[in-house]
Amino acid sequence: MVTSRQASPSVPIVDVPGPTKSRGPLPVKLLVVGLILLTVLGVLGASLLREAAMAGRTAAADARPSLAPPRPALTPAEEAYAHALWAIHGDVKSAAFTLTFSGLRYKLRELQVRAFETGVQAASKSFSDAEARVRALAPPTSLTQVHSQYLDAVHLFQQSAAEMLKVTEDGRDDHLLVAQPLSQEASEKLLRVGNVIWPGEYLPN
Repeated sequence: MVTSRQASPSVPIVDVPGPTKSRGPLPVKLLVVGLILLTVLGVLGASLLREAAMAGRTAAADARPSLAPPRPALTPAEEAYAHALWAIHGDVKSAAFTLTFSGLRYKLRELQVRAFETGVQAASKSFSDAEARVRALAPPTSLTQVHSQYLDAVHLFQQSAAEMLKVTEDGRDDHLLVAQPLSQEASEKLLRVGNVIWPGEYLPN
């Protein structure tokens, strides 16, 4: 007859650990960091591709006669507007990078919340100042759409900054997920404006 064995009180019963449960906030943090990195890489990649494409077109034009009519040069009025907007554009780009990297460094815990707030607020003020300066310009009729598109981009950056600042109010990093597409769309609008009046983002002559 087989007798049932009972666990000896002197032998500790060791729980075998089951599958490790993933911590809730971690996937969200990784997603936010990934989206911010994609935004930065997307903007830089688009700029590099545009400059590479321009270099390729220039080389091709030197090698063989152009089959398409050359792009018309800017008129004096268009060139004056392009120069004036370029002076503002540098501040907008700088504020956009401050906004993006403030979010990235905050997610990587390289910034405390107050430093994050300071950076985002500074970027937001730069966007507000830029909006006032852009509105003060008088674009020629041919660049009215470009002018409106640039203002749209600045507004999107402002909305993105406002959304990011909500993190300092309730501590929820989800606001960064909401802000990221706004900055992405704003960056794309700036690239489209640049394709019209600053090909390759070089200051026009």
